[in-house]
Amino acid sequence: MATAGVTDEGAVRKGAAPSAVAMAVLGVEGALLCAVLFLLGLGASSGPGGGESATAFAVAPLLLVLVLFAATVLTVAYVLPAVALAHWTARQLTGRTAWWWVPPACTLWVLPALAVPSLHLPALAVYATALPPALAAHHTLARADMGRPVQPCAAILTWGALAVLCVVVVGGVVTVAGGG
Repeated sequence: MATAGVTDEGAVRKGAAPSAVAMAVLGVEGALLCAVLFLLGLGASSGPGGGESATAFAVAPLLLVLVLFAATVLTVAYVLPAVALAHWTARQLTGRTAWWWVPPACTLWVLPALAVPSLHLPALAVYATALPPALAAHHTLARADMGRPVQPCAAILTWGALAVLCVVVVGGVVTVAGGG
């Protein structure tokens, strides 16, 4: 398996490692989740005290740190092994890697949870969360194998920050319009 960011001669190419790309995608997903939870916290004014807004402001950074820790664990324990399994299986059966091997490999990690009916929804949530970074990591490795430049994490984080900003602005407008 080729290593993204390093050529055969040992010279470093511009780009990102697959783990960094997966972490960037999961970080964007986590930031979107934090933005939505922050807006829900602002919109849920249960009393006249107004302390809920201060709580939402205080909890948002802590929640983001927790989400980034979860993204690290998910990348190391789920995404990268799934991509490695998908590439190994594809090379064994067809001799080349393709993106369509990644979703079945990601499914294997949630199959044990499907035996318990109450875990179907959490298993679907984990699968839906892990599939985009797994596909992004596969894309990074595929481009590195072909000798093409890989996706820099800065672009992923920039577009992700723009998406989070849009969610916060539109959600804030809806919250203010609904509360007034």
